[in-house]
Amino acid sequence: MQLETLPQLVCVCASLKRASRSVSRLYERALGPSRLSVPQFTLLYVLARQPLVQGMIAELLTIDRTTLTRTLAAMERRGLIRAQAGEDKRECHWLITPAGTKALDFARPRWEQVQEKLRTRLGVERWELLVNELTNVAAAARMRALDGVHRFKTRKTPPPRL
Repeated sequence: MQLETLPQLVCVCASLKRASRSVSRLYERALGPSRLSVPQFTLLYVLARQPLVQGMIAELLTIDRTTLTRTLAAMERRGLIRAQAGEDKRECHWLITPAGTKALDFARPRWEQVQEKLRTRLGVERWELLVNELTNVAAAARMRALDGVHRFKTRKTPPPRL
């Protein structure tokens, strides 16, 4: 399939932002009937696999804590997720609720259609390469120790593929 030609941007950040805006629009349109935004869908998708503490969600999705707190609060008000205290009272585990599972189940076919549409347009080989390379780009940009940020611990095991 011949892709639309766009001018190449020399700045990686500008190129990623352009791609992100284009892809986000496609997903937002598809998810519209579900009343879930892309970040909300992503959070439900992740929490459906396992409950997580807020810090791990922020780390996994590279979301700043303020934005994540607002998103979690809005989703909790809608009854899509709930907080549960951990063994350590300072820990707060986030879990998907039955209403959240229902919303995710409603949205998932729309998400899968967009995934398939992009996979078809790009081709399976380019799609797989893109997924892997975007993970590598995020990891390279997050090399905190090299950027002077030392507040996060290095993981002993590789993160799961979600």
